[in-house]
Amino acid sequence: MEWLSAHGIDEFVEGVMDGLDIDNEYTGPSTRDFYEELGGDLLPVSVYKYSKELLEDLRSQVLRDFPEGLDVVIHSMETSEWLEGWKESFKPIETEKFYIYPPWDSQNIPKNKIPLVVEPGMAFGTGQHATTQVVLRRLEALAKNGAPFKDWRLMDVGTGTGILALGAMKLGFKSVAGSDIDPDAVTSAENNAKLNHLNLPLWQGSSPVAGVSGRPEFQPPFDVVIANILFVVLQKIIPELAKITRKDGLLILSGVLVEDEVEMTRLAKAEGMKLVDKSDLEGWACLTFTK
Repeated sequence: MEWLSAHGIDEFVEGVMDGLDIDNEYTGPSTRDFYEELGGDLLPVSVYKYSKELLEDLRSQVLRDFPEGLDVVIHSMETSEWLEGWKESFKPIETEKFYIYPPWDSQNIPKNKIPLVVEPGMAFGTGQHATTQVVLRRLEALAKNGAPFKDWRLMDVGTGTGILALGAMKLGFKSVAGSDIDPDAVTSAENNAKLNHLNLPLWQGSSPVAGVSGRPEFQPPFDVVIANILFVVLQKIIPELAKITRKDGLLILSGVLVEDEVEMTRLAKAEGMKLVDKSDLEGWACLTFTK
């Protein structure tokens, strides 16, 4: 696991639950040896990626660096199988301006809503989670108050499936770009951009503090910066986020629990940011700062 982290693989699963009776009560006396069923001393470590080529390259590196004592097996699942698991849980969502729906449920799009189709993948953001919805509501509020989107450039850091960046494009921003350190997220956002017939510039990386060579759409500063990322990450990258926000520009943060908003505000203030708006949904805060 230390080797994986050192090689840029930060998301993996230790252990396995396959074959366990999910209805079994795990407390009290039992004749079953759950420790052995979970792998015993030889716990498997699983890495999930869209790209089989990436996994094959990873397997080659593992076998090179661990010539003895490790087995590496690659399993594949068809996209259709993956999507089947979403069909019962992923239902359309309506906000004031948007109608967010999956590709298999496009029959009843309201005529007065902006359609936003999102295919679930191994990246965060289908519109189901409160942190995504609360940012969309914030963008809608800015539009309602006459914010000059047609003159503004927006950067979505940690774009995930691209839902917030795509929503911003449909609201009429001058330019929108998205970044994510996870190659799966970039792939997912690319796919969703195509589904929405939009050309979303994407970059695999964190905050483009130094820009991206040959790609002016990633050149800071930006009029609006969005980061819907967990607080544990935001508190580390807040200096970068503040740096790429132009003077008098807006930094919109989500992924912050309501109980952490005071600390997040303190950290942002230390970087020259002033809190100008806050809202919450289902225990998650959306904080808007100006520089």
